Amino acid sequence: MSRAREWWRRTTAAAKDRRSLYLCRIRGGAKRPWGVDLESAVIRATSHDERAVDYSSAGRVFTWARASPSFLKPLMWSIARRATRTSSWPVALKSLLIAHGLILSTTAGAGSSLGRLPFDLSDFRDRSSPAFSSFVRAYFRFLDLRSVSTDLDPTDLYDLETLQELLDLLLQIRPCSDGMEVSLILETMDCVLIEVFEIYSGICSGIAGFLVGFLGSKTRDLGDVEKKQGVVGIKVLKRAGEQSVKLTGFFEVCKGLGVSNARELPAVERVPDEDIEDLERLVIAGGGGGIDREERQGSPATVVTEEWVVFEETEGYFGNKDRYCRNPAVVDDVRDLILFD
Repeated sequence: MSRAREWWRRTTAAAKDRRSLYLCRIRGGAKRPWGVDLESAVIRATSHDERAVDYSSAGRVFTWARASPSFLKPLMWSIARRATRTSSWPVALKSLLIAHGLILSTTAGAGSSLGRLPFDLSDFRDRSSPAFSSFVRAYFRFLDLRSVSTDLDPTDLYDLETLQELLDLLLQIRPCSDGMEVSLILETMDCVLIEVFEIYSGICSGIAGFLVGFLGSKTRDLGDVEKKQGVVGIKVLKRAGEQSVKLTGFFEVCKGLGVSNARELPAVERVPDEDIEDLERLVIAGGGGGIDREERQGSPATVVTEEWVVFEETEGYFGNKDRYCRNPAVVDDVRDLILFD
């Protein structure tokens, strides 16, 4: 793109932002003076400038969000108005980034639930940038599910399936063509990586807890409910193995792009095949002999089995959750495979 064309494109984009700010002041009037400041902050934070995020304006948006839970929904609706009216990928992507931040603020206990995103970018198109449009659509698909997945329990198998679905959607958010190594895309990938770490940690934690509870008991017969849980558990464990392979490739892509959070990535560990085999054997046998793997020691809050240790509850991803690691007494690897935190 020639320098003259680039200059003209940026000038036109800046003019659109100024027009939006002007219309915002006209719509605001005296009835809602705070609304003008709130919407102006959103407009500036979601500007057409594709080079970077305006951190000062984004900070003002989140200051509004922290000021009172009552501002969360007006902020989200301002973002929705911005996102649904644009055909510019920088505006759409920045709208998603700000919405993502607001969702995380409610997860952290801001006192209000935002619910599902009040806009739809699943069919977003920026005709001048098909690859960037695809990136926006992938990010929206993740965030749309993430917005209604703020109160999951990692010890529940069906919630674990939701976490795995979220992880699959996250792994689809990646630049798919050359020339996408721009600051705004890299900023988004930093946010994506943080979610990958958090969600995969929740998955590992939940799997460990399930294995301790299901495989850690002495002789028992499985009822119909437990057999059903076992079948779902096998599905979850096998999917976790597939996702660990995808994660390795995803991390390599992030490193190649130069994403900041990808500089020092931990090794991706898989669920041991023997744990899946033990679970399958127990479900097929229906109990009646079980798998003798349980040993209790220490305080009542700590459970130790042959393979897993469950520590007392700590504050975690979607609220309180247990903390798990491999039993160092039976793991030969000196790293003592820590699955989370």
